[in-house]
Parts: sequence; structure tokens; C-alpha cells
Amino acid sequence: MNPLLRVVVGIALVAVMDCAAGAEEKSGTGTDAKLAHLRSDIMTLVGAAKCANLVNCRIAPLGLNACGEPTEYIAYSWLSTEKAALETKIAEYNFALEDGQKRGASMSACTTAPEPVAACVNGRCVIPAGR
Repeated sequence: MNPLLRVVVGIALVAVMDCAAGAEEKSGTGTDAKLAHLRSDIMTLVGAAKCANLVNCRIAPLGLNACGEPTEYIAYSWLSTEKAALETKIAEYNFALEDGQKRGASMSACTTAPEPVAACVNGRCVIPAGR
């Protein structure tokens, strides 16, 4: 095959794939899938959140509502979680969520809730119900 023809075909394929990806992102499907993947990565980083006592547990905000407040909090253990990697992945999640909201995806209500307190229950960091 002619090298010039290969380049033209390659550019055409990239353009078609880019258009398909753009349509998927505009429909919200791409954003939802990306958010689900990032959330899964975050939960993998948190892991079992093992603790010996409350001192080992930390709380991290996740998501952004209409006011820029966290939509939820997750408990993690500084013993078993690499904090820098977790913070980076949460920032990626929040950026993707904000980007999706700007593109017209659904946005949560503007509510504020107090930051919960973590607990070490049965050797695992958790956020107790009702907190």
C-alpha cells in the first residue's frame, strides 16, 4: 500500500473514532463510565481500610455538588492506603464529575452536611450510619 494512502486512511480512522468518542461524551455515557471506573479505582486504593484503633482512620471528601461541597465522604486507613495516590485519584474523579456537570449531565442539589467522623469497627475504618 502506498505510504501516503496509509497516512490518509489512518487520519480518517482517527477522525471517525474521535467523532464517536465525542458523541458518547455528549450523551453522558462516556462520563458515567469514566466516573464508575475512577470510583472503582478509588475503592481499590482504599482497600480493606484496616485499623487497630480510631487514630488509624481518616475521612476523604468525594464528589462535588452544585455549591462545590462534597457529595459524600469515604473512610480510609492511613496504615493501608497510599494517601498521595488516593488524593490524586479523588481529584481525577472530582474533575471528571465537574466536567460532566459542565457538559450538561445531572447535577446534585446544593446541600451542605457536616463532615462525618470515622470509626474503627471490627478492625476496619468506617463511617457509622447516621453520622
